[in-house]
Amino acid sequence: MCASNYVPLPPIGFRLLHELEGLIVGVQADGVITPAEVSRLGRWLAENELYASIHPFSELKTHLEQVLADRAITTDECEDLLFAIRKLTRSNPYFDALRTGLQVLMGLLAGVSADKQLGDAELRAISDWAEESNHLQGLWPFDECCTVAIAIRAAGRADERKQYLFDLARQFPVAGDLDEETGELPPLLVNGVCAIDPQIIFQDSRFVFTGESRRATRSALETLVAERGGEPWPRVTADAHYLVVCDGGNPLWAFSCYGRKVEQAYKLRKKGHRIMIVHEADFWDAVADTGATV
Repeated sequence: MCASNYVPLPPIGFRLLHELEGLIVGVQADGVITPAEVSRLGRWLAENELYASIHPFSELKTHLEQVLADRAITTDECEDLLFAIRKLTRSNPYFDALRTGLQVLMGLLAGVSADKQLGDAELRAISDWAEESNHLQGLWPFDECCTVAIAIRAAGRADERKQYLFDLARQFPVAGDLDEETGELPPLLVNGVCAIDPQIIFQDSRFVFTGESRRATRSALETLVAERGGEPWPRVTADAHYLVVCDGGNPLWAFSCYGRKVEQAYKLRKKGHRIMIVHEADFWDAVADTGATV
């Protein structure tokens, strides 16, 4: 087999269990497991039949099939599955805290969106998980998930922003999703990609700006960056560290669809580049934290 075409199989067994862990946490987050959520688990299992013999997925596959045989699943069965998964993945020779965390997160979001219902218990599950996994900050889709979940909870109601979370989950490479629509996925909105409470470091970092700021011209913004040891960067590339989204003082702009630079940065994030998309307000806070008067 050509080395360039070789896909190492052993790590896949652990990846699948991490995905399954997230899926189960998600579907049972509100304490009610619906037929749609059971169906989602069944589709995930069916589409991963190809890897049935790969350890440690092979150790749990039969158990999951038995649980799903009656087309229902209880919270106790979920807890038993989670216990078994965590036992099997405790000694993972391919362990990487970042990769593992993202695999669980993608499963979690796929799970909570399986029945197209999003209540406070499910949002709390996402927020609680995020607080325990803060080491993932800066990586896709951690920032995007946390931003949307926190925004919805802060609003105090299940408003239209919950759809952002469903649209985001559809973009994850988690098996078993139903492609109900043809064509491209719906565009996410800007307020779903800007990181919440980001850590902005100026020294040796490259900053790209998009949009218009009401507080300063583009050249003034770039001067602020340079004065603090950073480097203004002309366009979104894999070498950039931050994309600062300016909204011109218009709060409605934060809910508009991706601009060109935001879309470019988002695509880079999906490929694993750690370019952070931050709102102008957080940029100004970071400038103020340097002790300068702005």
